[in-house]
Amino acid sequence: MAKLPDGFSVQAIPIESALAEGRTEDARTAIVELLRMGKADKVVQRLAAEMIRPPKRARGRRQALTRHWIEIGEQFHLLRDEGVKYEDALRRVSEKFGYSETHIRKAVAEYDEAQAVAAEAG
Repeated sequence: MAKLPDGFSVQAIPIESALAEGRTEDARTAIVELLRMGKADKVVQRLAAEMIRPPKRARGRRQALTRHWIEIGEQFHLLRDEGVKYEDALRRVSEKFGYSETHIRKAVAEYDEAQAVAAEAG
């Protein structure tokens, strides 16, 4: 049988899923129970330590959204819906807003991602 990776823990699976679902109190209860029994493995101990003292955030500002991403995304998709080819729509929107095509691609990607999240939510 192959050895499991170091970061794998059967005990941590329900704890990590509780944390991912936002059920922190359930995760704490499970961690405390394992710690009191003395059967907590390395991964559970790491999770307990992170709950007591969370890791520091990365330095610097969070990356901002691309400028005018909503307007660019809407304009780009209007052109595409009218039958304009991808490259032509990209060029037209680039000329209209005065940004590079790379900026337009990034704005369209952010717009599409926001649309997907909105559709998923409701």
